[in-house]
Amino acid sequence: MIIEFFGKFHPLLVHLPIGFFLLAFVLKIYSFWRQKDVIDAILPLILGLSILASVFSSVTGYLLSQSGEYDLEMVNDHQWTAIGFTIILCLFYFLRNYQKVNLLFWIGLSVLLMVVGHLGGSLTHGEGFLNLTKAVEKNQIVDVQNAKVYEDLVRPIFEEKCYACHSSKKQKGKLRLDSQIAIEMGGKNKNLIIPHEVEKSLLSQRLFLKDSDEEHMPPKGKPQLTNEELKIINWWIKEGASFDKKVSEIPQSAEIKTTLLRFQKGSEIVKSAQNIPEKEVEKALEEKIEILKNAGILALPVAANSNYLLINMRGISPQEKEIEAMKSLKKQIIWFNAANVKNTKSWSEVLKDLTEISILHLNKTEFSDEEMKNLQGLANLQTLNLSNTQVTEKGLESLKDHKKLQKVFLYKSKTDFSKLDFNQFPNIKIDTGGYKVPTFEMDTVEVKAM
Repeated sequence: MIIEFFGKFHPLLVHLPIGFFLLAFVLKIYSFWRQKDVIDAILPLILGLSILASVFSSVTGYLLSQSGEYDLEMVNDHQWTAIGFTIILCLFYFLRNYQKVNLLFWIGLSVLLMVVGHLGGSLTHGEGFLNLTKAVEKNQIVDVQNAKVYEDLVRPIFEEKCYACHSSKKQKGKLRLDSQIAIEMGGKNKNLIIPHEVEKSLLSQRLFLKDSDEEHMPPKGKPQLTNEELKIINWWIKEGASFDKKVSEIPQSAEIKTTLLRFQKGSEIVKSAQNIPEKEVEKALEEKIEILKNAGILALPVAANSNYLLINMRGISPQEKEIEAMKSLKKQIIWFNAANVKNTKSWSEVLKDLTEISILHLNKTEFSDEEMKNLQGLANLQTLNLSNTQVTEKGLESLKDHKKLQKVFLYKSKTDFSKLDFNQFPNIKIDTGGYKVPTFEMDTVEVKAM
C-alpha cells in the first residue's frame, strides 16, 4: 500500500528533470550570444536539480511499475532508458567543462530524453499516441444482422476506447479487455460483467457515470463512447454477453435494430433517409436484394421494422441483372444514390419505375437533359441532387409539375443560371452553390481617393 502511494508521485515528478534539462539546454544556447559568464555560473545548479529530479523520478517510477498494471517489456524499456539518462547526466555534470565532449553530451542527452519521454507516454496513453499516420480505418460491416456481436461490434469499441488502459500493454485496475478470458476474470472487481444484469455489471456502471466522476470510464480527456456504442454494450450484457453469437441470434428491440444499422456500411445513408411513407408496403424479395449485394450495391431498410429501402450504388455501374432487380423493387425504394456512377444511359431508365422515391442523388454523373425525362413521373420526389451533371436550364423545365419537390442541387452543373427563370419553381429551393455574400445598402463601403 505504501509502495503504491509513493509510486503515484511519478506522474508529477517525471516532468521536473525534463523541465530542468531543457531550461539548461536553452540557456546554454543563449550563452553563445550573451550573458555567458552568468549562465555558466548557474548551469551547474540547474543540471544538479535535473539529476536530483531524475533520481526521484526513477525511484517513484520503479515503485509504480510494481503495481503490475503495465506491460513488463514496455516498462523495462522506459525504466532502463530513464536510468541511462540519469547516469549519463551525472557523468556530464562532472565533465561539463571539457569542451571536446561538451556538444556530444548535450545532443546525446537531448535525444535520449525524447526517447524516455516517448516510451513513458506510450505507457500512459498507449502505443503510437504520437504517430503522425492516420488512424486505422474500421472494418465495414456489410450486413450487421450476420455479424458476430462480440467480434464485430463489442471488441472494436473496446479496442478504440478502452485498450489504452486495459490491454496487454497496460492493466489499470488489473483489468484487461482484450480477450474473453480477461473480460470474464474482471480485474480487481470480479463483477465487471454479469450476464443479463446490466445494473449490477461494473462496466455499465462506470460507463454511465458523469464525466467529472473519477471512476468514469473512459477517464475525462480520453475518447468517449458514443450513445450508439453505449447502447450496444448494454444490449450485449443484457442479452447474456455472448462471445460467439451472431446479431440475428439475439433478441432485438426496435431501438436496438435502429442502433445496429448505424454500425453497418452506409450508416450515413440510414441517418439521412427521412419522410418514410405512412402506407405499408410488402417486403422486398430477398433474392433481388441478394443480387444487388453481390454486385457491391448497398440495399438497406430505411428504418427498423420498415420494408422501404435505400439503394446506394455510388461508383458501381449496374449490369442488366442488377437493373432488373431494382425495377422489381420499385415499390420499396424511396432513397437512391447513384453518385459517380458511369454509363448513365444504361441504368438511368430504371428511375422512371421508382415511383415511390423521395430522395435521389445523381451528382457526378453524365446525367443530361435527355435523361431528365425519366424523372417526370416521380410524383413523390422531394430532394434531387444534380451537382456536377450535364443538366441545363432546358432540362429543368421537366421539374415544374413536381408538387412535392422541395430542393434541387445544381452546383457545377451545365445550367446557365442567368438564363434560368427561377419564378418557374416557386416552391423549390434551388441550390446553385458558389455562395457569395451580397452587399446591402447599410454595409460600410471603403472608398479610396485616386
